[in-house]
Amino acid sequence: MTDLLRRLTELEADVMYQDLAKEGDEEFTYVTGGIPVLISAPHGAVHTRLGKLKQEDEYTTGLARLIGEKTDAHVIYARRKSNTDPNWYPDVPYKRLLEQIVKTEVIHFVLDIHGCAEHRDFGVALGTMGGESCPQQHDVIIRMFEAHGFFQGAEIPLSRLDVDHRFTAVGLEGQETITRFVWETLGVLAAQFELHPSLRVVERRPDATEPQPFHGVPEMIAAVTQAFIDLVHVLSDPMAV
Repeated sequence: MTDLLRRLTELEADVMYQDLAKEGDEEFTYVTGGIPVLISAPHGAVHTRLGKLKQEDEYTTGLARLIGEKTDAHVIYARRKSNTDPNWYPDVPYKRLLEQIVKTEVIHFVLDIHGCAEHRDFGVALGTMGGESCPQQHDVIIRMFEAHGFFQGAEIPLSRLDVDHRFTAVGLEGQETITRFVWETLGVLAAQFELHPSLRVVERRPDATEPQPFHGVPEMIAAVTQAFIDLVHVLSDPMAV
């Protein structure tokens, strides 16, 4: 577990939450993989929605990259502050690159990873547009997270799996979520995941938007990471689902 948390912290260190990309730098990055699954982390740094700054989803970039390392999945992620929001606006650079990856690499499934606020009463929220964005894989995803200790209706909030309730991936009025874009525009299966800070933040960095020190729960971070790794292995073989 110690090695996993150390590696997650190392991968997250590449992200500058508050800094815009300088000339020759990359606002977001793509790491190629060898299986037809793409991991997306569009909110790894501060981003802009409707003229207002939105704080970073800490460690979602590090987690996406770690899952990619462990599974050989493709990964696209934010690493610098953005003047837009890939999970809100259509026709933004992040989505254009994502579309190129999906078509070039013949991606079969996109897992879009986000972070929710600390006050949320769940550990993981799964959004599949009511099952529409991945009808055959919907139950597979639920069973995989159950296998790692996350259940619908769990008494302990961090162990609770929220399914298509608080974050459905449908989006608000005027919003095009990445899951909706992938499913409706690209015709590829997709699911959105919202993670509580306790399941992803190893240790809050000094440059984080939220000023209060915070440490996640190591065992929970390890559990959710392994759930994703095992899920990607299953999704990488469409015939096995």
